[in-house]
Amino acid sequence: MVVKMRKNKTSYYPKFIFLIAAIALLFLGFMEGDKRGNSTNKQYTLNKTQTSGKQGDAYRFFINNINMPMNRIGTMAAVNIPPEGSEAGFGNGTFLFSGGFFLSGLTNGNLWAFAQATASLIENMTPGTVESGPNDPDAVLYVVNREDEPFGFSWQDWKDAVDKFDADFYDGNGDGEYNPVDLNGNGVWDPDEDMPDLLGDETVWCVYTDGQPGAQRLRFAGVNPQGIEIRQTVFGFASKGALGNMIFIRYRIRNSGLVADVLDSVYFGAWADPDLGVTFDDDLVGVDVPRNAGFTYNGGEEPDPAYGTQIPSFFMDFLSGPAAYIPGETFIDNDGDGIYTPGIDDPLDTAYTFRGQLLGIKELPGAKNLDISSFVHYIQSDPLRGDPNDEFEARNYGLGRLKLGELLDPCNDNEGGVFGGVDCSTVDPLFWYSGDPVTNVGWINTGLNDQRQMTNVGPFTLRQDEEVEVLVAYVVGQGTDRLNSITVARNISDVAQSIYDSNFDFPVSVQDETPNLPTEFSLSQNYPNPFNPSTIIKFSLPSSGYTTLKIYNALGEEVVVLLDKELTTGTYEIEWNATDIPNGVYFYQLQTNGFLETKKMLLLK
Repeated sequence: MVVKMRKNKTSYYPKFIFLIAAIALLFLGFMEGDKRGNSTNKQYTLNKTQTSGKQGDAYRFFINNINMPMNRIGTMAAVNIPPEGSEAGFGNGTFLFSGGFFLSGLTNGNLWAFAQATASLIENMTPGTVESGPNDPDAVLYVVNREDEPFGFSWQDWKDAVDKFDADFYDGNGDGEYNPVDLNGNGVWDPDEDMPDLLGDETVWCVYTDGQPGAQRLRFAGVNPQGIEIRQTVFGFASKGALGNMIFIRYRIRNSGLVADVLDSVYFGAWADPDLGVTFDDDLVGVDVPRNAGFTYNGGEEPDPAYGTQIPSFFMDFLSGPAAYIPGETFIDNDGDGIYTPGIDDPLDTAYTFRGQLLGIKELPGAKNLDISSFVHYIQSDPLRGDPNDEFEARNYGLGRLKLGELLDPCNDNEGGVFGGVDCSTVDPLFWYSGDPVTNVGWINTGLNDQRQMTNVGPFTLRQDEEVEVLVAYVVGQGTDRLNSITVARNISDVAQSIYDSNFDFPVSVQDETPNLPTEFSLSQNYPNPFNPSTIIKFSLPSSGYTTLKIYNALGEEVVVLLDKELTTGTYEIEWNATDIPNGVYFYQLQTNGFLETKKMLLLK
């Protein structure tokens, strides 16, 4: 008997993934406002000239379906750019009040933490690098668009980003320097000429550091800068289809060596204060562990004034986690120093960084890309899960715990419960609300609130001048209702992952349609039927989940288990070869996420 499974890629990947992409890919304030108290008080100004790629301290990224204001110190949304205001928009409403991140770690055994989380009154980043200081006039946002003139102003301005702040670029002539010059004078870019690190249809780049002095920190008072620099790239694609429902944020994290050569046990958390629609205190959160994504969806019973009943869902999806070197797991530590040394230690695994078609794929033997390690939410002013006041509470959230250090017990959670017959004692307490709200199975958040969520990854090490990369996608899905929006967002999240996994190898500016991913569970009749000796069983999953497919005989006895594993959204086909099975009537049964269906088939030899 032989069992073969294949995923129907025409249902999983958008059709453009399989097209050949050529070089054309590359032509392509303090507190922003507490919703219950302070109002947004800082207005940002833009460089509105058309003769510069430098966009000052703020920019509105709005080339597709997502309208995202941002600033030069890592704040997404919560950036007041008149006349449209500060929140991130989608369709007729808004979905994000503020986005950012948390970082924590150890320096010589001493704990530190910092964040860019304006809704929690945490804004520890300053523009520029440790060397340049916060007042360098060139420490601004650099914007390059696919429609910009090759070798024009934005390409020339990128030279400051490269020369002063070590921004990435494509070194066409291989001389190690960035000089965007039309070498053959033909007026177009050629592969032997330099160009900015342009991904998608528009790229926005900046660099910032944890430079706010400890004495000026409101939440983490006394925690001094560790000299960590973050080079941030935001990019996306000009599309009105599924491709337009996502933006990518690449964080390149570097230890400058200001305090120590090595910063240990580092955790990174993608943080957000989402607001889905006009009403901000009726949202729920969850984590999709197989997708490495935390998400927010609406829990209100009433239509939203902006979205009606079609309230979107917002996903923060780790497409690539940081590279971690783990002795005994990712490499054999032959010299016993705990550090991977090429040529001495033996790699057992390899981490990858996908940098686009021109810069290529960077391989890191001896390491692996980490999956998410926990997911938490917190609620303003809650004594057990409120805003973190110091580095210890921030660290606890980064470790997947309540802010005072306890594990949240799924069996005793006043903000949620475990449903669908799942034993609450078997639920991993580090991944809060890891159940499926669509099927109402597993650990589900039930307390409507003004949610703040954080998806964490770690631990990893920051060694001086060695860059660690994290890539996060912001994904918005809008379906027919609040729960269907989760399904739509999951499908688009899968598209984002496939885009990354292909190293962005597809034509840009394609007016893609929403990919043909399933929206409901289904089990098809096997074919051929009757069969001899093999047949195909096809089924569709609108969401990820643990899935079994079993064969029973006419007496109800189990004959074979064809499938028993976690699967992601998609359409699948399984071949069953019944060479050693006698003639007769058989039944095949699919079970996943509360869905159960059985069909009959006939084996005739």
